[in-house]
Amino acid sequence: MPKTSKHKCECGSIFTQKYSLNRHKQTTCRLEPIKIRFQCECGRIFSTKSNLYKHRRTSCQLELDKIRLTCECGSIFTDKGGLVKHRQTACPLATVKIRFTCQCGRVFTQKCHLGHHKRTACPLETDKIRFPCECGSVFTQKGGLTKHKRTSCSLEMIKTRFPCKCGSTFTQKSDLVKHKRTACTL
Repeated sequence: MPKTSKHKCECGSIFTQKYSLNRHKQTTCRLEPIKIRFQCECGRIFSTKSNLYKHRRTSCQLELDKIRLTCECGSIFTDKGGLVKHRQTACPLATVKIRFTCQCGRVFTQKCHLGHHKRTACPLETDKIRFPCECGSVFTQKGGLTKHKRTSCSLEMIKTRFPCKCGSTFTQKSDLVKHKRTACTL
């Protein structure tokens, strides 16, 4: 099927992908009598397995009593990864913390944050990634430049518009889709 095809449910909801339609029917469609449900031992019911897992990790009292991991400083975590990251970066009692230092003196707790800083904001880096627009605006990410040209650049004569049959127009397709699902009267 082409990308522009629409998949419509009997309840009126419209989806751009068949997978989304099937998931809707299995979990949230008010017209479907049989829905896949995921139940926790505490009695709560969820429409998706990921929501059940998140509930177990964060708020289920039956699970939290089993899973609680406590740092020496008193902070409590529901998973080992969170505890390890806390000890490496933020625990006030840890003597050795992982730190990533830039030549300009800024310190970061994660390597990806240091990399982002070097690419976009470090005053000592000369090879910053820059995406300039003809109007003079400069962006650190190509997506920012693309969105700027599509929505607000004063030099761009033709702005991408996504019109709705009701007369509303949108600069992004996702906004049009959301409008059709939630607010459009047609």
